[in-house]
Amino acid sequence: MKPVATHRRRKSQKGSYLIEASAITLLLLGLLFLLVDLSLALFTKATLQEAVQAGVRFAVTDRLASGQSYLNDSIVQVVQQNSLGMLNGTNGACKIAINYFNPVTGQASTGTGGDVVEISIKNFNYTPIGVLKSGSPVAISASSSDVLEQCPLGGCPAVSNPTPPTCP
Repeated sequence: MKPVATHRRRKSQKGSYLIEASAITLLLLGLLFLLVDLSLALFTKATLQEAVQAGVRFAVTDRLASGQSYLNDSIVQVVQQNSLGMLNGTNGACKIAINYFNPVTGQASTGTGGDVVEISIKNFNYTPIGVLKSGSPVAISASSSDVLEQCPLGGCPAVSNPTPPTCP
């Protein structure tokens, strides 16, 4: 009689193995998607931070990028080139803010040699792809600043474009 009872118990446990395996699989897949979401958000933040740092490194030299006539346009071009396509086009350019400050007073300035340049990206929207997916994307910001060098002997380049591109 004992072998028959053992056989029945094994047969009735087959369904519980399936339920336990599917619960564990769902839990592991949820953790995997959470890990992917967090990794992509961290990658996005690091990429944007590197892009603004490249923009600041370029800005402190007071030179123009090829094909540009204004310092701010050159800085935006460098930031866009270093953002791995995340800030392409006019929508991406509109997320890039460039500010100049007098280092002594802290007041806004015009961007001459010795001023502090701050480049920031505010409210870049990252939409999670898995577990964290919701109705609203996550806003990611990055900023960097440094002191502009004194202008070269040829003079400082013009800072602001008098007709900047319009932002939607």
